[in-house]
Amino acid sequence: MIRYLNHTEIDPIRWDHCIGNSNNRLIYAFTWWLDIVSPGWDALVNDDYTVVMPLTCRKKAGIYYLAQPLFTQQLGVFSTGHLTPAVVSAFLNAIPAKFRYTDIQLNYLNRPRHDGSEVQYRNNYTLDLSRSYAGIAAGFHRNCRRNIQKASAAGFHVDNITNLPDFIAFVGDNLEKKVHNLTHGMLPLMRVIVGASIEKGMGELKGVYNTSGELMAAGWFVNDSNRCLFIVCASNTTGKQNQAMHLLIDSVIRAKAGKPVMLDFTGSNMPGVAYFNAGFGAVNGTYPSIRRNALPWPLKLLKR
Repeated sequence: MIRYLNHTEIDPIRWDHCIGNSNNRLIYAFTWWLDIVSPGWDALVNDDYTVVMPLTCRKKAGIYYLAQPLFTQQLGVFSTGHLTPAVVSAFLNAIPAKFRYTDIQLNYLNRPRHDGSEVQYRNNYTLDLSRSYAGIAAGFHRNCRRNIQKASAAGFHVDNITNLPDFIAFVGDNLEKKVHNLTHGMLPLMRVIVGASIEKGMGELKGVYNTSGELMAAGWFVNDSNRCLFIVCASNTTGKQNQAMHLLIDSVIRAKAGKPVMLDFTGSNMPGVAYFNAGFGAVNGTYPSIRRNALPWPLKLLKR
């Protein structure tokens, strides 16, 4: 039986136990993350909390709807057992009718049946770091190796960023304006979620510096279980010209090579970013996004 629970009815201990032991564990689905990116989120659960699905709900103009939170690439159905298309579809079909519009992203082990929803598959690149650095680097594309050398030749080096406000300010000044979901509320939310990840010992802030100690590029990484997620990055003009981001990723690969860790690039459908990710030998996998539109006319026409 699948039950709909409003936020106050969710048992956070049982929920996190399910996510922590699920076959498709992702940091995005733990209660602490959801509480920050989607306050008041609801849920679907089975009787014993072995299969769960967060409902990242919002309300606008009196209409309830589901939307994907910022900094949260994949959610959907999580299970401690085998996930079949039938189970995933059963949870999707159990979403209460009060949510008149749905635009959410499921996770890489969710393969729903075609049931009338609009389903699109998005790209996500990952790189297995369990091999030696030499073994991983052998898979770098020639242009990737050239870019790493260019950044090194410019005198750039990688170090930790210890001041969170400096990181937030740098990202705010240099993040590409074309990035999807760039909103006025993004930076304050980033400050909270990045800070929380650092407090929990999971977040890392890495920077590329020039010989004068000036920050050229920065990245936020989150480590959970056997996955390292590369969630936010930005470079200034000089950093871009000298391929600072290539040096940043190479340093992370060097540090984690030989460990049972998957480097998750968390994207991308953007051709330039996809090319960057693939340059390190990362492999593309997909995850589904779901859209349903039960809005009343004429609002339905506006959300086609």
